[in-house]
Amino acid sequence: MDLTALVTNTVMAVATHYATKGIDLTLERAKEIIEEVCRQNPTIRGEIDIDELASKIQCAASQVGRVAYNEETLARFLEVPVSDLATITPESIDNHVLYDHVRLEGEFREWLAEWGYDVEVGNALIGLGGIEYVPDVYGTLSTLHGTYEICVSCVCDSPPDEDRVFALLGKIEAYAECKRSFSTGDVFAVVTPHRFTKEALNAISLQNQQESYSVFALEGGDIHGLENARSGKDRMAELQDKVREAEEETRRSKIRRSARETTEVRE
Repeated sequence: MDLTALVTNTVMAVATHYATKGIDLTLERAKEIIEEVCRQNPTIRGEIDIDELASKIQCAASQVGRVAYNEETLARFLEVPVSDLATITPESIDNHVLYDHVRLEGEFREWLAEWGYDVEVGNALIGLGGIEYVPDVYGTLSTLHGTYEICVSCVCDSPPDEDRVFALLGKIEAYAECKRSFSTGDVFAVVTPHRFTKEALNAISLQNQQESYSVFALEGGDIHGLENARSGKDRMAELQDKVREAEEETRRSKIRRSARETTEVRE
């Protein structure tokens, strides 16, 4: 992802929240946020002129104000319900979550497009009972064998929020049950720049065993591998390997469960 765009998107998200509170983004605050981003990713510092970029962002923020991002986009970036935005102060924004989310969303948007997917960002998918699932990145790929979907959701807290993971699993299940075509060959990826807890990984693995679509986790090391792939083809191969690993683990789990059930019946 273009580093200037990454930093600009991150700072403009904060500027949007400032605007909803009636607060202007100052040049000094814009610089502070960029410095925080650079501390998270030191490679950025050598690629941008902080003073120049801060000035451009501050000027843009003063012009666009609250319309830089709508509430749904801002809530997605901050990984909170829209209803919680009113209770969040500018000072309480977790810039680590914001930066990582903007980065991962941007990368997956570019990668899926690179692989030939038609990509949408932040659009609601409706499940049973009217439950809305809003994937951070959603892609469809039409082939001679049919149309395939991939949904990507980011969980950027450190450690990743288990409740958010469980909620996402429930929402994709509701969507799959409502839209019967989301099934074999379709993919749901839960992504974090950190490491999921054991409980979250178990829940992801269990849903993969129970559903026809593929459910798998991508953690910090996996993301690093995708980011440093030599080509788009290699990157796709790495992701396909992760899907196959999840499916193979599901196959082994079903065999183990069947063996336990057979033993219990004999006893």
